[in-house]
Amino acid sequence: MKAKRLLLVLMTLVLCVALFGCNGSGSGTDSGSDSGGAAGEAPEFIKIGVPNPNTGPIASFGIGTPWAEQTAVDVVNADGGIYIAEYDKKIPVKLFVVDTESNPTKASEVTQQLIEQNEVDLLVARHTPDTALPVSAMAERYGVPCVSLECPIEPWLAGGPYEWVYHSFWSVDTVFDMYYDMWQELGYGEGTVIGFMFPNDPDGLAWYDVFIKKCAEVGFVVSDPGNYPIGQQDWTSVISKFKADGIQLLTGCEIAPDFAGFAAQAAQQGLTYELATFGRAFLFPADANANPPSVADGLTCELWWSPWHPFASSLTGMTTQEMCDLYEAEFNVGWSPPMGYKYAALEIAIDALTRAASLDPAAIRDAIGATNLDTIIGHIEYDPATHVAPTPIVGGQWKLNAAGDAVEIKVVYSDNHPEIPENATLALPPR
Repeated sequence: MKAKRLLLVLMTLVLCVALFGCNGSGSGTDSGSDSGGAAGEAPEFIKIGVPNPNTGPIASFGIGTPWAEQTAVDVVNADGGIYIAEYDKKIPVKLFVVDTESNPTKASEVTQQLIEQNEVDLLVARHTPDTALPVSAMAERYGVPCVSLECPIEPWLAGGPYEWVYHSFWSVDTVFDMYYDMWQELGYGEGTVIGFMFPNDPDGLAWYDVFIKKCAEVGFVVSDPGNYPIGQQDWTSVISKFKADGIQLLTGCEIAPDFAGFAAQAAQQGLTYELATFGRAFLFPADANANPPSVADGLTCELWWSPWHPFASSLTGMTTQEMCDLYEAEFNVGWSPPMGYKYAALEIAIDALTRAASLDPAAIRDAIGATNLDTIIGHIEYDPATHVAPTPIVGGQWKLNAAGDAVEIKVVYSDNHPEIPENATLALPPR
């Protein structure tokens, strides 16, 4: 009996030790993984996906990536990253830059890969409707917070409604009003004959709808050869119509290769016009100077951002001029307007992630929506209904440089934003 009792006691002790050991080991493991709170579960990086047109017909919009974005990221990573209260630690930011090839279908594909394979925490959508719309659509489909920029407001809104995406740029309506003010300053008014060159892509169609309505309102006579496909090679019929109608002004929003092809054929076929004012076609130095100086000199366009815009980085206080100087010193090439928007996208993202204090997608989305931030492109504060924060534009004109072998952009109209200084006089080009 004593032996049985002893055996029972021993078995009980063994069982207790085993149970204690399991519980003790479990507590020890939990304690080890929980040391410092949830920090032990924190991801290695905060991942931001950046679809960008590195190649293709709108590749000039992509110039400056990833330099501009990485310049912003380096600021927070130098200090260990962004403090995320959810994990009670700083987590560094990692960029995932992928090439959209300037193609909407490719933009959708690479964005899907960023979401499913790279598991990004936040997306950046940019660079005309061709890229901004498919990236925004993927963000909505998968419920990924997204900062969108560099697409006119009208076509971007047409892709909505939006729950996960917030957008910063200007409207085509605003662009027309500024163009018209510039044309009036040069003496054009009711009865002016204006030639239209709007492609049949989302950007061109959105611009066309605004311009055809507003030109009628101000009494312009429109020479309209119809919307054409991107990549058109033969411009003979368009040129013939413009010659027959006796156009004075020329406007549209062609992509750069299309305008260069048109301008070359127009010169060969003897088309004359007094002034060309376009969106998209020659916004950047490489695109303007793809045309001979005789064509490029005097071209006018909207100017989104420049060294003369009086804004500064929310991260470091770096001015627009200092950013342009930094880029030119590193790459020995000139600045380009999208650079400011590329940098600002990361300013907005970093600010939102900091305020979200979490990597929960809904928390990040809501923090983006609550943005109230002075950035290198101006003040960003989204309308809660439209998810849009308008940004300023002024009028630019390409002028011959001192050597006379290339053109450079100047601010020639800023009555709509007098805080941005003019540094040249708007004038008709020497045709």
